[in-house]
Amino acid sequence: MRRLLVLLHGLGQTPQSWQDQVTELPAGFKAVAPWLKGMRPGRDEQFSVPTAADDVLALLNQNGVEQMSLVGVSLGAMVAMDAAIRAPQTVSHLVLAAGQVNPPRSVMRMQRLAFSLIPARRLAALGVEKKRFRQALDAAAQIDYRSQLGAITARTLVLVGSTDKANRPAADALAAGIPGARLEVVEGAGHQVNTDNPAVFNRLVYDFLAEGVEPDAAAQAPGSPRP
Repeated sequence: MRRLLVLLHGLGQTPQSWQDQVTELPAGFKAVAPWLKGMRPGRDEQFSVPTAADDVLALLNQNGVEQMSLVGVSLGAMVAMDAAIRAPQTVSHLVLAAGQVNPPRSVMRMQRLAFSLIPARRLAALGVEKKRFRQALDAAAQIDYRSQLGAITARTLVLVGSTDKANRPAADALAAGIPGARLEVVEGAGHQVNTDNPAVFNRLVYDFLAEGVEPDAAAQAPGSPRP
């Protein structure tokens, strides 16, 4: 059976933002890139991190598996972390890119300011609704995982772009607080590391996902090369 890989988009992104990752998907994986619940345009849903995480955890039953690997960017990283904290036995590998632990007010103000300068029409063309963006920012501002990081048991990789100065302190805190977590800097990338430098992002993520996997199991995965 192929390993389930769930790709969770960031704020201002859509599931299509993972195109470069899906294109380079290694053999033996099934990739799923859902809308974060509450962020899909045209749906009458409110976003919250726990509700979005519940929606991600439901993918286990939908795909008939007991474990999955989660890769999240920005808001998606918060959702991935929430799922890994509340159901640690279900997450084997966790990648947190441009994530936050307890978003500083200064960072949230910067994001709101940057967002306010983007015309609504331009966002709509990208598949993003301005009202949902604002609501998601407000929900993310309430998050505080500082006392819960130790509950994560998944192998964890923390990524941050080399030019993403606003999120570097959070990356350091995640790497220090999650047992066994490793921090990697993606050179030449900003906040949206998966689209800013997909080649380096893919190499780091896919090499990491290969760690801790039984060779025999990997060899039996559909599409995997046979000896």
